[in-house]
Amino acid sequence: MPFSKALDHSCMAGEGIELYVGLIEVVGTDEALEACQMPLSAEERHRAGRFVQERNRRLYIFAHGLLRFALSNWAPSVAPADWSFIADRNGRPFVAAPDIARPVYFSLSHTEGCVACVISPCEAVGVDVERIEERGTLWKIAQQMFAAEEIATLRDLAPGDFLDRFFDYWTLKEAYLKAKGLGLRLPLDQFAIRLSDERVAISFTAEIYDDPHHWHFSRYSPSAQHRLAIADGSGTPGGLPTVTRPWPVPGG
Repeated sequence: MPFSKALDHSCMAGEGIELYVGLIEVVGTDEALEACQMPLSAEERHRAGRFVQERNRRLYIFAHGLLRFALSNWAPSVAPADWSFIADRNGRPFVAAPDIARPVYFSLSHTEGCVACVISPCEAVGVDVERIEERGTLWKIAQQMFAAEEIATLRDLAPGDFLDRFFDYWTLKEAYLKAKGLGLRLPLDQFAIRLSDERVAISFTAEIYDDPHHWHFSRYSPSAQHRLAIADGSGTPGGLPTVTRPWPVPGG
């Protein structure tokens, strides 16, 4: 059976995607950490407390605090602590309350040294950020998980180019999976990312019921060590405009 998921592609005219990115070495002050922790729910505080490593605990707090402040920038009448969330059967979180006049969806990502989120009027949105680093298993991961044409491209690249292209593929594919809300239930080798100087395109095998023309992708480098990708499945020609917003957390 083809993989499919009905997404809300309806968007309000004139609205776009808001991107928030924080490099921990820049924004990760004790004051910002406290500001991020204050609006967290009891459940989020409990989850943060379960991390064994302090750096992972801090990343979780910065990411989830960032999300709350970003949502309150979208809806200024709502305080960061007043947002509550619910997850669907696949584990994707949505805003549960309060009700606001503007539709709002989000995607959240963090990796060593960086947190990021996107806010959008459309459900079909995803963000992924990864730290670029050499690992001996990258080629093995690519062979096991990527599409055949992606593997063929990687095979012909010089080592330095391989590293960049691998993380381009990985972040773009992860962003798409997040936008679909299916996670790894959708096999990575069943869709392929195609990169050129002008654009990013996606193609699907017959097992995936999706329209490649609905998707627009953006790539960013928050630092020399990080790669970030956004997947926009709104179907808007050329994609929704993406605006990078300043770090919204006090003290950062």
